[in-house]
Amino acid sequence: MLVISPAAYSKGKKKKAEVTPTETQTPTPTPTPEVHVWNFDQDKAGEVPSGWKALEGDWQVIADPSAPSKPNTFGLPAGRLLKSLTSALAYYPMAIQTDPTEYSDSTLEAQFKSAGGRFDCSGGLLFRYVDDKNFYLLSAGCPSDYFALSRMTNGQLNTLKQSVVPTDKDTWYRLKVTAQGGHFMCYDDDKMIFDFDDSKIAKGKVGLWAADDSQAQFDDLKITVLGAGESVPAPAPAASASP
Repeated sequence: MLVISPAAYSKGKKKKAEVTPTETQTPTPTPTPEVHVWNFDQDKAGEVPSGWKALEGDWQVIADPSAPSKPNTFGLPAGRLLKSLTSALAYYPMAIQTDPTEYSDSTLEAQFKSAGGRFDCSGGLLFRYVDDKNFYLLSAGCPSDYFALSRMTNGQLNTLKQSVVPTDKDTWYRLKVTAQGGHFMCYDDDKMIFDFDDSKIAKGKVGLWAADDSQAQFDDLKITVLGAGESVPAPAPAASASP
C-alpha cells in the first residue's frame, strides 16, 4: 500500500517590529530671575548714592557700624523739625531710583531701622511709583507700632490696610512686599502680616520713604522681578493682630 504524506508547509518567521528610539526630552531651563540689589557700601558717606535722587529731604549715605551689610546705609540724619511743624506733621521725605525702568510683578524688600525722631520714626518702601502723587507704600514705624499698606492717588494718601506690629528705634527689620497683578502680600521680618487686592496702579519705579523727622535708614534693598507665568509660593497664614 502506497501511503502519500501531505506536503509539509513551513511556517514563515515573523519579522520583528523595529523599535523607534525614544527621543530624549531636554528639560526647559528655569529662567534666572532678574534681581537688583543696592547696599550703598561703595558710595561716599554724606552724599546721595549713585543712581538715586532725593525728591524731598536730606537723604544721604550714612556710615553705620550696625548696618546689615557694612559699612553704609542710606537714609536721613537728625533734623527737619521745623519742616515737620510747618507741614503740620505731614512731611514725607522720599528718594527714588533714577533708572527709568518701571516694575510691575516683583518682590521689593529691604532692611529698615529708625535711629530716632521726636515726632515720628517711620520708614517705608515705595513701589509702582509713577510720580510724587501716585504710588504704593509699605511702611512701618513707632511710636504707634503700625505696619501699613497705603496708596497715594492724585496726591491723596489712603491707608489700604494696617496692623499693629511692634516697632522699636535702633532695631533692624526686614520689610517686604510681593506685588503680582493686583494682589499684594506684605511681610515684616519674613512673616506675612496681611495681603490685599488693589489694581489702581499697574507699574512704576521703586524708592524709599520716611515721615517727618524720622531718622530712617535702609540697607540691602533688593527687587526681584517675577517672570511671565511665574507664581509666588503660597504664604503661611497672616499673623493676627489687634485693630
